[in-house]
Amino acid sequence: MSHGALKTIYYWKRGCTMATFKMRNAAIPALSLSLMFSLAACSSNDSNSNGNSASPSGSSASASASSDASKKYSISMLDFTYGKIPPTDGAAISQINEKFNIDYKPTIVPYDGYQEKMSTTIAGGDMPDVLGIEEYLAGGALHTWADMGAFLPLNDYIDKYPTLAEVPDEIWAAVTNKDGQIWGIPRYYPNNPTQNWVIRQDWLDNLGLQMPTTYEELAQVALAFTNDDPDQNGKNDTYGLVMGPGGAPSYAMGAYWDRDAWYHKDADGNLIPGYISDARKEQVALYADLYKQGAITKGFGANASFEVGQSDFYNNKAGIYMGGIRGMDENLANSLLSVAPDAKLSSIPPFVAPDGSQGLTAQRGYYRITVLNAKLAGDEGKIDRILSLIDYGRTFVPVDERTPDNETFDFRSGQEGTGYTFDNGAATFAQPDQGLTPFSYLPDSNMWAPSVLDNKYSETTNNPLLKPYVAQLEQEYVDFPEYVDPSYIGYSPTNNSSKGTEAINKVADAQVKMIMGELPLTSWDDVVSDYMKSGGSDIIKEMNESLQGRTLTGFKKMGQ
Repeated sequence: MSHGALKTIYYWKRGCTMATFKMRNAAIPALSLSLMFSLAACSSNDSNSNGNSASPSGSSASASASSDASKKYSISMLDFTYGKIPPTDGAAISQINEKFNIDYKPTIVPYDGYQEKMSTTIAGGDMPDVLGIEEYLAGGALHTWADMGAFLPLNDYIDKYPTLAEVPDEIWAAVTNKDGQIWGIPRYYPNNPTQNWVIRQDWLDNLGLQMPTTYEELAQVALAFTNDDPDQNGKNDTYGLVMGPGGAPSYAMGAYWDRDAWYHKDADGNLIPGYISDARKEQVALYADLYKQGAITKGFGANASFEVGQSDFYNNKAGIYMGGIRGMDENLANSLLSVAPDAKLSSIPPFVAPDGSQGLTAQRGYYRITVLNAKLAGDEGKIDRILSLIDYGRTFVPVDERTPDNETFDFRSGQEGTGYTFDNGAATFAQPDQGLTPFSYLPDSNMWAPSVLDNKYSETTNNPLLKPYVAQLEQEYVDFPEYVDPSYIGYSPTNNSSKGTEAINKVADAQVKMIMGELPLTSWDDVVSDYMKSGGSDIIKEMNESLQGRTLTGFKKMGQ
């Protein structure tokens, strides 16, 4: 049995949905679809959208004086959804058409069928005006398409649309080719750390322990949680660190220790993946010692699901786990409170690394990309109408203004009484397959928050166990910088292939075995050597070559 499935690793690290990583290795063949895109080009959420009133063209700011608002444009769009499919004749489409003076023709298909639909559409020479893309679904073909000029360059339009102008440079860099052309519009995803860590504060208090600030102190706390009856029930039934398939979570207390981040360099000055760094080696040795002493989830490598270890944390059996500023399950929190009414959670702040850095790795800051067909070039009126439509869907509405009184919220939500009901300060939306909510059809309905803090996660979290914890994470977002992983703007065809997946899976599997005592730590060099021979050397070479001439952000205070 493989202990280190990359799909699980990616899920743990990046916080993506299960649907996201199911297709991780089902990438579209790069060559065939590159040709399809070439032919097509030459032949020519996190949350609902809700903000301020739009101009007559639909944008919060008119982008081009040359755009004739009286001219009606036909706009085609292809995208996918994880949920219910909006009908092609939904009433919301008519509302969009009227507001923007367009003949909007959206095609939205299930995620599982999107690869086939996109392939068929493009192969037929009928690439739509607007296309929604997920990087992991498109796989290695995406960068090839962009370099071939399949997508409309957007550099000249960014500053004309408010929500595009708000996108940070390091995120634009991820959709910019080597020639400096911006080929896609990133859709919003919070740029908070990839993972945060949570510890039972009440257990620390019961044992008179301080918050750990180093790995040595973390190990001492984990052992105390295992041996010293932290819940004071007189039983030997607790332990320290939750760990699951693939050795996740990895408890990277800073980007320096992040096994997924490209932080360290080899002897030749090339950036390398954290999995083969000396920092990771030290981590694995520490975890192996803790596992031997019973301080890590027993048999974690053979578990089919991360839910096994997770249940230990929320059933009052384990004291250290991963958390997050958003998306934590209130039902699980209530489960913990039901067995430990006095439970309190705290965040473990990032440790100071040997190089003096102190900060976790940031999320990419986007998920999914919107691209425009290159054949639109020269039709400035249509480009403006499309970008106005996109900008309108992305316009941020402050949390406390998401009410029927806000014109943009009301329109995007289908109008009160039709697309949603509003009771006790909360909106309940119609299902997408009813076709009543414009946000179900817009090319991008993910509001671009000026800052993660504007999402007010702690204010909208009502659970008494989670609310103070989320507030702590919001403060850490302000206090500590985050590392922008260079691989976000780099690219390796090998890494995005089955060969790359197999290579890193073997490393992850070996490291799990080392932690569980099934493989000696002295095998480390052999494991790294095997990785290099199995594609790792190509991955490192390709990634570093793709980063040549690019500006690397390093650490950045995201909360400022």
